[in-house]
Amino acid sequence: MKIKVTDFIENIQDEKFKQTKLDISKDDLLQEDLWSLNKAKEQLEKDLADNELSQVIIHVADAEFPIDFYLESGIINLPFADAKKVTHFFDDDAEVETKIYLSTSCDYLNASKFHIDLISENSLKNDEIKHTMDIMKGNYETSLENFSKKDEDEKEEK
Repeated sequence: MKIKVTDFIENIQDEKFKQTKLDISKDDLLQEDLWSLNKAKEQLEKDLADNELSQVIIHVADAEFPIDFYLESGIINLPFADAKKVTHFFDDDAEVETKIYLSTSCDYLNASKFHIDLISENSLKNDEIKHTMDIMKGNYETSLENFSKKDEDEKEEK
């Protein structure tokens, strides 16, 4: 879907985008069950076909710590929360194609507590869905490892 940069920023700031929330279990994530991403793909494709920006939030409901994955139809590798910064990269009146990005938000992921990946230039293909699940699983496992180290460090301090 093509969108003017100013329209993109305005739509995000005014929360004029479709938002869908899905809960998955850590077992689904670790076993690489693709149901949540297939559901996300359906929603993203429907929203983009309706010329609507889309955000699908996938929350790992039973994780040891809060971790969320965001699939967003953005125009650059910035989350919707940073939409204002898009003007640093494009002319305001430019018309650009949306792409699909995966953001991971977790306090234990890394120093910035955030990571973003371009996962598709347009609609999610099967290999892109599998790759997206690999990224999600890897980011969860990294966060779990960092979370476990934090617990070990706290025990050593006592």
